[in-house]
Amino acid sequence: MIGSKVTNRLILETREPLLAALTALTPHSRKIQSAWNQLLKHYGSCHKYVNLLSGLHVAPQLRDLIFSDPQAYRERAERQGQDLARKAVPPECVAAAVALYVESCLPYLLSDEGTRDERTKAFAKWASFYQFFLLAGYAQHSAAERLALEERVSQTERRSIDYSVQLGEAYEKERRRLAHDLHDEIGHDLIVLKLYTEVIALDLKKGETAQCQRKLREAATLIKHALKTVRHLTFDLGPAVWNEQGFVPAVRLYAQQFAERTGIRVRLDTAKMRVKLPAHYETALYRVLQGALSNVIAHANAQHVKIRLMSTPESVALKIEDDGRGFNVVRKMGLPRQSYGLRVMRERVELLGGVIQFRSQPSRPQAECPGTMIEAHLPLQDSVIT
Repeated sequence: MIGSKVTNRLILETREPLLAALTALTPHSRKIQSAWNQLLKHYGSCHKYVNLLSGLHVAPQLRDLIFSDPQAYRERAERQGQDLARKAVPPECVAAAVALYVESCLPYLLSDEGTRDERTKAFAKWASFYQFFLLAGYAQHSAAERLALEERVSQTERRSIDYSVQLGEAYEKERRRLAHDLHDEIGHDLIVLKLYTEVIALDLKKGETAQCQRKLREAATLIKHALKTVRHLTFDLGPAVWNEQGFVPAVRLYAQQFAERTGIRVRLDTAKMRVKLPAHYETALYRVLQGALSNVIAHANAQHVKIRLMSTPESVALKIEDDGRGFNVVRKMGLPRQSYGLRVMRERVELLGGVIQFRSQPSRPQAECPGTMIEAHLPLQDSVIT
């Protein structure tokens, strides 16, 4: 960036001839502007940006500022460059616009043979450092964008680390729950079954068949309970039909078993699901569905749930709606301990470049939209249309 001392020197070195040039041009400002606009409209891709480029603060408009406060003039030109960069005007168009402006001014600079050479040189020098200031503004805008991008990358990395920690904690919590269920439910049933088989063996040895029949009936009940517990555990972990028949049948089975277990009426719509998803997409959507339905059981007191799974060429979406009592989303998300499940859903989806929305409202008399809606969208890239 040219410093203030250099800017002042450039102005002072050309002060008299530049002032003469600007004085000569001022009466012809309208004609120059009109000629300049015509050149912009017919120069390469500049015609797309005529309205923006013709608003540049060219020399005659800022004659007093150029000489009274060169530093302020430079900063103003740099801000112009930043503004044009934000509006996506190509820098080559900006440089060309200044050159075309000089071309529009030349007929009026060359009219007086006595001073035209000095005036023209001074004006060309002004145009050069004005271009430089504008492009310096572009560089500042790029630097600011780069810093902002680096900050977003850092935030994403921090969120990814936080998510990994949360995910690890969730997995550890799930492992502990699974170990607890295996120990307390299936483990207990197997221990009792072992005792029953030992007692039955003793009864058979003694010839007490009546006792054996009763113990066998009790053993069959324990086996039935153990099988039911295994089905519930596999239901939570993900059904085997997922690997055998695919993701949509797994979702359909999950919805059916959820309805059977809870008595809540479930309507599932997969008619517009026409893609084969990557495995990590399937896992993320399945876990979002599990989390949403777990919340329905725990908090919603709902009677009906609607699940919709659909795809477009650009994305796949999962939408879960219930008619329960709802909650205040903003307040809930502001309480980390109470919104853990919602935040895990959000992190799962956002980690894959998707977005998730939570819409709900606490139940109240005559509410127009009772219940809760969770909608997740994941972008499709290499998925295959089926």
